[in-house]
Amino acid sequence: MTLKDLLLSRHRWTEDETVYVAQPWSCDAEAILVSPAPDTTEPVMRSGQRYEYFLEGFIARDFIDDLGTPSNSISVEVCERLIRYATYDA
Repeated sequence: MTLKDLLLSRHRWTEDETVYVAQPWSCDAEAILVSPAPDTTEPVMRSGQRYEYFLEGFIARDFIDDLGTPSNSISVEVCERLIRYATYDA
């Protein structure tokens, strides 16, 4: 599942899920939710793929919702803005 696709399901996430994304981060990068949230930001391996810590799920969801993004869509611009936030501000 791509990061963009995963973000479309953000309203179904629990407070105890963390987003992990394969490098290099982009809207089309493979992404997963890890639950329960690990106590560390170390990478995780799933099905032979390495995923890097991206953001706590509730932080990603709140960031996107604060931008006024409808729950049934996610634009490339919003996705890229979230990536910049995760990279430089989180």
